[in-house]
Amino acid sequence: MSRKLEVYYPEDSVVNIFAKPNKYLKDDYGRYFSNEMLGLATDKDLSGNDLRVFLAILANVGFENIFNLSQQELSDQLKIHRPAIAKSLKKLISKGYLQVIDTSGRKNTYMVNPHVILRSRAKNYKDLCRAWEQETIPNTKKSPIDIDSDLDVDLEDKLEDKVSELSQQFGVPKSKVKQIILSLVNQALDKNSKKDSEIPY
Repeated sequence: MSRKLEVYYPEDSVVNIFAKPNKYLKDDYGRYFSNEMLGLATDKDLSGNDLRVFLAILANVGFENIFNLSQQELSDQLKIHRPAIAKSLKKLISKGYLQVIDTSGRKNTYMVNPHVILRSRAKNYKDLCRAWEQETIPNTKKSPIDIDSDLDVDLEDKLEDKVSELSQQFGVPKSKVKQIILSLVNQALDKNSKKDSEIPY
């Protein structure tokens, strides 16, 4: 519902009208920290792809700084090949912008560094930083994380889809299609290994 406001003032006066912001923002938003963002922008170890991936992460990060889009979903958003996405994720983790907090599902779950951006209530900031420092970082350092795990799962799914498609197209059982694919892959690997073992004279 629109409201009409009438203001009367003398002709020789100047009036400035400011809209009062709402107490709570309705759209999704995050609070970023300028020093850390500047550090990110000036980090020479990060490539353009790394920065694009991190910006996409910030755009998709959920409450409590949780991020769980798959590499394929990031690839679709950014139009960047998935191996490059995996490489950028590894680099962002090594630089301390991102941490893996769960690998039990079909895709990894990450936490974004709360010193860079906060997607939570302001009163939760200290608790989020404590979780980052005391729980997330030590756990990640103690056990090696396979960043490519969700990539492997996605590839397996794609392979199954392709096997089903070829099976229907040529009327061949799925087991036979798999056998043919594995045979072709082994032949390709053998050729590559022979090339690598050849010594040029």
